[in-house]
Amino acid sequence: MSIKIHALSDIVINQIAAGEVIERPASVVKELVENALDAGANEIRIAIESGGKDLIRISDNGSGMDPEDLELCPLRHTTSKLRSTDDFLKIATNGFRGEAVASIASISKLRIETRSESAEIGHALLIEGGHVEGRETVVRPVGTQFLVQNLFFNTPVRRTFLGSDSLETAKISDVVTRIALAHADKRFELKQGNRELFAGAPGSLRDRVAETLGVGLAKQMIAFDHSEGLIRVHGFVTSPDETRGRRNLQYFFLGKRPIFNSVIAKAVQRAYEPYGKAGYPVVVLFLEMQGTEYDVNVHPAKREVRFSNENQVFLAVHHALRSALMNAGDNSLIVLPEIHSLAPKIEDAVRNDSPKIVETATPIAMSLPETRYVPVQIQPQVVATPERPRWDAKPVARPAETQDLFSQPEYGKVVPLSPKLFQSPSGNKPMRIDSASSVRFLQWSKTYIICEDSQGMLIIDQNAASQRILYEQALQILEHGKGVEAQELLFPEILEMTRQEIELLREHTEGLSKLGFHLEPFGGGSFHLRSIPIHLPISRAETALRDFLHQIIKPIGQDSTGPREALAKAFAHGSAIQAGLALGAEEMSALLEGLVLTQEPYVSPYGRPTLFRLPLDEIHRKFRRIDSST
Repeated sequence: MSIKIHALSDIVINQIAAGEVIERPASVVKELVENALDAGANEIRIAIESGGKDLIRISDNGSGMDPEDLELCPLRHTTSKLRSTDDFLKIATNGFRGEAVASIASISKLRIETRSESAEIGHALLIEGGHVEGRETVVRPVGTQFLVQNLFFNTPVRRTFLGSDSLETAKISDVVTRIALAHADKRFELKQGNRELFAGAPGSLRDRVAETLGVGLAKQMIAFDHSEGLIRVHGFVTSPDETRGRRNLQYFFLGKRPIFNSVIAKAVQRAYEPYGKAGYPVVVLFLEMQGTEYDVNVHPAKREVRFSNENQVFLAVHHALRSALMNAGDNSLIVLPEIHSLAPKIEDAVRNDSPKIVETATPIAMSLPETRYVPVQIQPQVVATPERPRWDAKPVARPAETQDLFSQPEYGKVVPLSPKLFQSPSGNKPMRIDSASSVRFLQWSKTYIICEDSQGMLIIDQNAASQRILYEQALQILEHGKGVEAQELLFPEILEMTRQEIELLREHTEGLSKLGFHLEPFGGGSFHLRSIPIHLPISRAETALRDFLHQIIKPIGQDSTGPREALAKAFAHGSAIQAGLALGAEEMSALLEGLVLTQEPYVSPYGRPTLFRLPLDEIHRKFRRIDSST
């Protein structure tokens, strides 16, 4: 009888733990910098090569370790931060599980050098793949240095899921930014090779915001400091007129621990809803409360936190930001309902956009969505090309057997609409426009375009359709094209970029130029935006560019596309026609025409449907009509 169950070795256990704690080089930086802070360091230097894949060196001037502590440091579940379960209720440090160093040691070639204040000489420990390979004495100052080389060298599959050097550098820059914001009184330095990416001197929180997010942004941010019961909320936030298209510049801290929490995120957004402005504010928000009121032992990488009373946290954050905006004298307020109470469960507020749990002092008026109804006369089975087509880039080349369906017309000529054009993705039924009737377009809720004929309706998502068109155009341009037509800005916009955004710009400058975005360095973290794609409204230029960078930095492990496809998807996402934008008759016609010419007209590059057909027969059945004449 053979035994099938056996105990895993410590090396395998540590590699499994590494999969939870160490996702990429940025995870290594986060864990080791937090350990340096817990050791009392006020000066931390980070150096990386190849985006941290080949080398990460983190040096600090903390308390250091004696030889006995150095031997225990890389062992699993060894920590100086707690001794019993009672200590969980009063944890004030960044780390405490004792898994990080053991995990890093198991998947890299690691050298630890350290010296305590009481020792005259330092000691070094050399570890490779979890095995101790040697010990040395070294001459070094008080403190500790971790040298991590060849990350994931013994787990090559994990290494293949990493992004480009620039992308991984940007991830590391984001981690350092978040930690540096939480510790404005500490000195930080981040270098990639010989190039300095970030240098932060000890100072005030506003000074640190200027160092990390830009001087211009720091100057106009509104300070807030609000206490409610045993909860204190303080930090800086932008006005409703200075929002961004994404949440990536929202920094939340519990004490000095960077966290993400959906309750806090929703409370921030709710505070801005009465101003009727689109986008997300830039916010640096610190939450302080008793250790018994939250649990940080939720996620292996300590990203999330759970509160014992989410209702109180929601109210404290909401009131803090609302008071700050009111005291700042913002005049753009539309309606400011008073929140009296919240239901016991905050989950509805987090999951849904509709304020189901908010009781208001005044009733909220309901209105129907705005509808634009534009009749357009079209010749039988043709769509006329507008005098200046909105989508005028050369279409992607297609196999010979599909040329009859997606034929490339000469400029200014009409485009035949094939009966096989609209194919239902689900039912595989042909969707044709009746040539005997005039086609009319209707825009509903500034989001959907409805095209009707005697057979029923085609409903088109303007954002998804626009993304599909721009995606395929961008692919063609990046692979073969000389570049999209750009419009020169009469007055170039000055954009302040974060450290993370600057790294991405360095890698993708050529691709951005081909796609119509031309930028020039303007000193520090500022850039001149000199031109933008011709189809893009100037008012959306900055938002589109930042959205592009945000999409590029998203985790790529869940996306099997290559770098060119990722670039094209990011461009399409940021530059597409947005939901909520009113379109004229020619714009709707041109959008439909552009969709006709794509390879995959039924889905956006992100997998969302672009259109669907609602047959007239089905509408009759819904209304229980026996035939159309009764």
